[in-house]
Amino acid sequence: MAGTTRANAPSELDIEAARWFFQNTVDIFVLIRGGTISRINPAWTELSGWSVAETVGRPIEAFIHPGDDQIVRGLIADLAAHGQGRAEHRLLRKDGDVMWMRSRVKQGAGDATIVVLEDVTDDHRRAADSANAARTNDLLREAAGVYIWRFDPDTGLYDIDPDLSKAGAPGTSGSRTIDADQMNSEIHPDDQRRVGEAFYRTLATGEPEVVEYRHFRADDGGWARLRAAWRGLQKRQSGAWAVLGLTQDISEVAEARDAALDAAEAKAQFLANMSHEIRTPMNGVLGVLHLLKSEKLSADGRQLLEEAVGCGQMLAELLNDVIDFSKIEAGRLEFAPEPVDPAALMDSVANLLRPQAAAQGLWLNTHVQPDLGWASVDPVRLRQILFNIIGNAVKFTLTGGVDAWLSRVEQDGVSRLRIEICDTGVGIAPDHQTDLFQRFHQADGSTTRRFGGSGLGLAISRRLAELMGGEIGFKSSFGEGSTFWIEVIAPRVEAASADASEAEGLLEGLRVLVVEDNPTNRLIATRMLEQLGASVETADDGQQGVAAASRSAFDLIFMDIQMPVMDGIEATRRIRALPTPVCDTPILAMTANAMSHQADSYLIAGMNGIVPKPLSPSTLINQIAATVAQSAQEAAA
Repeated sequence: MAGTTRANAPSELDIEAARWFFQNTVDIFVLIRGGTISRINPAWTELSGWSVAETVGRPIEAFIHPGDDQIVRGLIADLAAHGQGRAEHRLLRKDGDVMWMRSRVKQGAGDATIVVLEDVTDDHRRAADSANAARTNDLLREAAGVYIWRFDPDTGLYDIDPDLSKAGAPGTSGSRTIDADQMNSEIHPDDQRRVGEAFYRTLATGEPEVVEYRHFRADDGGWARLRAAWRGLQKRQSGAWAVLGLTQDISEVAEARDAALDAAEAKAQFLANMSHEIRTPMNGVLGVLHLLKSEKLSADGRQLLEEAVGCGQMLAELLNDVIDFSKIEAGRLEFAPEPVDPAALMDSVANLLRPQAAAQGLWLNTHVQPDLGWASVDPVRLRQILFNIIGNAVKFTLTGGVDAWLSRVEQDGVSRLRIEICDTGVGIAPDHQTDLFQRFHQADGSTTRRFGGSGLGLAISRRLAELMGGEIGFKSSFGEGSTFWIEVIAPRVEAASADASEAEGLLEGLRVLVVEDNPTNRLIATRMLEQLGASVETADDGQQGVAAASRSAFDLIFMDIQMPVMDGIEATRRIRALPTPVCDTPILAMTANAMSHQADSYLIAGMNGIVPKPLSPSTLINQIAATVAQSAQEAAA
């Protein structure tokens, strides 16, 4: 009928809207007729870069990535079978790049096919990045045994990476969740309490924790060494915190660390043994020399004796350098500050080195600030620094001499001793000054042969100064001399109330037992004690010492540590188990094994103190005085 239209025929408005959408949508619209592209919308050119002239009349397959041919064939098959289809494939851009497209195709009237292409390149890129990240995480887990986990306090379950079996960690069953009881049961029994306490602190406070522990390894029945770090993630209504954690298998690292520690311990043990073996004969040499000082000697004989004592003390200082450097490396060097007259200490070092300076035709002068006073400092370490620095100055000076200046510096409420050692020696070349404080370093390789030395003195002196809260430095002109300066923290203190000379009559009329297996050391200890007025009896080993103490009461016992038959520690324990008053006899360790951790074991065994070897009269007297004073206080109490 004229003037009428079909009800479903599009209106002009619909046609205009479709035309606008076709021109302005961000998706690509392609119309295909007879197998070639007959029409495209502007989005095609904008996204692909192909113009209308370059596109129309060509098959759409010409613009599809060759690697996606099978996808296109599947899409054509769906179109033929169902009249429509969809797929994702790559579209070739004019600039050679590719785009990922989501295609939707629909069969139109006649031979027309409508294709709508949606750009999903960003989605594919994100998916690829996620896959790469997952692969990277897998590699990290494989290489380093790292994994992430969460704990839900409401359910009591751990949510763990499902591939934990690769790290030899919890979850070897392949399950994604593990309850708290199972997790705890797989921790080594000796570590469960420590790990549990740390974990409960985080549950209660959310604060982070880091722990190392052993975890059961199901594949071989051994224990993996794990390091776990965790923190509170979110506080729940129950008041407990959800926990996020990161755990790493550090078995190989821990085993390497343990091996290094074992090696360091073996080195320390070797050092202790060598120290004992060297100090024992040295005790004999220096002890005999000290005893000879009380004998009648000619002037030449006394000069030779002083020279021998000086050489022995220098040998002892060199031994201290080697031992102390090893202890510094092992972190075992200890300090014992006490009231010291630093001026007298520096003079004693200078007096020791003056014969060497005089033999080289040099002067060695000391200059002390008038109001210097006494200081709290470790005398052994300060003496060691002074001996090294002044000794170097003398050694490397060919003409002229050495001046040592000692003063006190007050700054920011801290009191320090400052020592300056000035020499007219060979100086230090500029290119050798940077590495001067390195261990085993000599300013010139030839100096090792020309001047001697271990190359350890300056390295040890710097480290000692740093550990004493100070520093060391120098300035030098090659061929003209050097000035070294040292500062260490040393607070002012009152002068000591008594010195060794006031205690010389301390043992008058007392009975002393010396338990020592080395004949020379027995002789030296006996003679030194007899010179103090003591009546001395000796025993060759710990068993004989216990027997002697059981037979007769002594006022004081000197006990060697390393002895055959029975060592000094066991002998001390047995003496302490005897009836009174024998069990209360003061016992002093007399040993070359005088490191702090060793001395602690002697005190635990029941000894009252320690006299280190090589024996010196002043050290012997001071330790006896301290022990007698302590015994008197205990008796009064």
